Amino acid sequence: MTGQYRTGRYWRNLAILSVRKPGDAARVLMALGLGTGVLWNALVLIAIANAVQFSLSNMILPGPSPLPEILGAPLVYFAIVAGGLSLTALSIYWTGRFMGGEGTLADVLVLIVWMQILRLLVQVAVLVLVFVMPILSILLVIIAGLIGVYMLVNFINQAHRFNSIAKATVVLVLSILAIVAGLSLLLTIFVGPYSGATLNV
Repeated sequence: MTGQYRTGRYWRNLAILSVRKPGDAARVLMALGLGTGVLWNALVLIAIANAVQFSLSNMILPGPSPLPEILGAPLVYFAIVAGGLSLTALSIYWTGRFMGGEGTLADVLVLIVWMQILRLLVQVAVLVLVFVMPILSILLVIIAGLIGVYMLVNFINQAHRFNSIAKATVVLVLSILAIVAGLSLLLTIFVGPYSGATLNV
């Protein structure tokens, strides 16, 4: 890995490229040649950062939640985020392979990790805007969500060498179904005991 990969300008330009031309950004990321071990570690770190950011947000802006057990247990939230990201990567990888894709698990992982880094930056920006311009923070969430879907479809297309946005979209839809099923199982495992304890109080 050359020194340019460690400069702030490089990553800033890559973030801009990810929004403007996600297909090109995907090829750059995959060309980094990062191993699956490094990428799994990066995914865990992102899950930790998400848990910290979520806990801080709840402390700064407390409010009602349909799952108070998670809000009061950062480790549970971390486990769900880490599990969700793992399910996302694995489902996109295996579904893509089933659809004839040629991507490796490392290709999918590096793109998922990068998307989560960008998502975390957006979440921090939203938290700041809540205090400055609340309406703008809502608009940012909507725009970021739409761009995120656009990026992910293009990332999947590049990771599996489909050369077909339609096929990449099908992979995304099927992956979402698998992720929902997997997250439901995770919620049952991690949140179920907390809910049971609450009901018994």
